[in-house]
Amino acid sequence: MTAAGARPATTIRPMERADLAPAADMIARLAHHVRPGFQPGADAASLERYGPTGLGLFEAVIARRDGAAVGLCLYTYAFSGWRGRPGVFVEDLYVAETERGSGLGRALLAAVIAREAPKGCSFMKLQVDKANAGAQAFYARLGFAIEEHDHTLTLEEEGLQAITATL
Repeated sequence: MTAAGARPATTIRPMERADLAPAADMIARLAHHVRPGFQPGADAASLERYGPTGLGLFEAVIARRDGAAVGLCLYTYAFSGWRGRPGVFVEDLYVAETERGSGLGRALLAAVIAREAPKGCSFMKLQVDKANAGAQAFYARLGFAIEEHDHTLTLEEEGLQAITATL
């Protein structure tokens, strides 16, 4: 029971099978926020196949308030040869509009750090859309720094096939 006007507690925990559809919905909402009209490829089936309940190619924590999913942090592991240590790469961080400014984004990142620090993870990386000024300001307040010396390069499926065709 909460006091009059008090918000119910938010819980953050590792994603489970029951969270797959809400997680896919939050990823779709994030995509729409960043690029209106864009339809991400992630759905409940792909999250189940590749995520913690399947092949384990990514991890995720989910935030719930009153049973409703209100936040998600989906991440993968990274190993830095330069650091000689593992870290995490945040692929998607979503906070419901009603929760923005509440500290939930920071709490989701903190939950990931607390969960992965025992494995030796000592850094966190992410990418942010160049047009998403709000996200850039959020990450800057937390101390994230833009790495001016790096460029993100991506090779999609057709390019992968072209490389392997020469083997």
